[in-house]
Amino acid sequence: MLKHGQVLKVDIETVNSRGQGIARFGGERFVLFVPGALPGEVVRGRVAALKKSYGVLLVESLEEAHEARITPACPWFGRCGGCAVQHASYELQLELKRSILDQALKRVGGISNATSERCEGSPVIWKYRNKASFPVAGMDKGAAIGFYREGTHDLVRVDQCPVLEPALGELISPLTELLKETGIEVYDPRKGSGLLRHIVVRGRSGGGKAMIVAVLNTPPADRPPERIRPFLFSLAKMAGEDEGVVVNFNTSPGNTIFGRRSIPITGTGRISERIGPFSLSYGPTSFFQVNTRQAAKLFEAASEQLDIAGSDKVLELYSGTGALTLFIAKGRQKVVAVEEWPESTDFLRRNMEENGSGEVVDPVGMAAERAVKALSGRRFDAVVLDPPRKGCSMEVLSGLTKILPPLIIYISCNPATLARDASFLCEKGYLLREVRAFDMFPQTSHVECLSVFERGK
Repeated sequence: MLKHGQVLKVDIETVNSRGQGIARFGGERFVLFVPGALPGEVVRGRVAALKKSYGVLLVESLEEAHEARITPACPWFGRCGGCAVQHASYELQLELKRSILDQALKRVGGISNATSERCEGSPVIWKYRNKASFPVAGMDKGAAIGFYREGTHDLVRVDQCPVLEPALGELISPLTELLKETGIEVYDPRKGSGLLRHIVVRGRSGGGKAMIVAVLNTPPADRPPERIRPFLFSLAKMAGEDEGVVVNFNTSPGNTIFGRRSIPITGTGRISERIGPFSLSYGPTSFFQVNTRQAAKLFEAASEQLDIAGSDKVLELYSGTGALTLFIAKGRQKVVAVEEWPESTDFLRRNMEENGSGEVVDPVGMAAERAVKALSGRRFDAVVLDPPRKGCSMEVLSGLTKILPPLIIYISCNPATLARDASFLCEKGYLLREVRAFDMFPQTSHVECLSVFERGK
């Protein structure tokens, strides 16, 4: 029987989806999660937590290191909840992510006949993120921004972040100084009180100024509260002239960052971006892939699958602002693009018109669950899915089995929910023909993947 505080020497077998090493102890092969450990390593650690089916072992000494272990570039590695695999060489990171995807398909989805050959590396592995969401918290020396320690609401204060686009990373220290100077009232998630919840910075890939979004714990309004306006106009000096400063109102008690209403204080309230051969715009709360260069590679791969199958009529669910839509619309007869978030739907329409796809793409502003029901009588050659991390709801999956497209292309940022949904589709007569991993988030344990399902004969 293991005891809390017990010191063990263990061999690390693999890593889980959070980038933690996995070891098994004793004759019953009890699972131990070991943060910071890599496959093939031997570590000595102390049992820090014990649950019924697993425990957590904190490393005290590294007895045998993996040959591809490196020194992390970020001084907050291991404290900030972001980049869990910085201590692995990039080649090893790609192999770990391929393994995470394959393990999810086998263990969660029960699918053993589809494996990814490799994980497609990102064109850039540092300074690639075009967005950062900073929670704001009161600290001993005044309010500060940073990132939460994994699984907590404990803020880890940072003054740089090596995976952010430079224009965004350069804002961290000035924003913290401004919070100190103004003494702005900050939100306490435990009590649900306070004013300033998050500061979100977004920008173009490869340069340019940032949009700064201040998320307030107040009901939707036409104007921000008087007491925060001096702070907002100080933000305007840091933001891009066109991108500007935006206020978002969110009184939700949960972890959702954005509320449904935003108002621009300065600037246009939109970001202009180029992805592959296309130019598009998106808003302060719109979903847009954080790694623009890698997203272009992923979207091109999805479009190629439609070309191979000769798909002319396509249904796209979770379209966002239309970045993927632009790629898959090229050469198609008709694309019905479904998006629920009102801001994203507005930009979806604008982006199609401005890129000459207005006659091909039919934007539909509704939830995917409603759309699959409303469109169940239509014939589509293919359905393209790019859902959030929670994957597709049962209503969407069941709706797909009524539409019965010959081809389903599923883009996922969560191998576990992809595996769950893949299992359902395979039970309903689809074959998972191909799965490819893409590294959209270098230095983290997150994996983006492209899966191709064909309907059985």
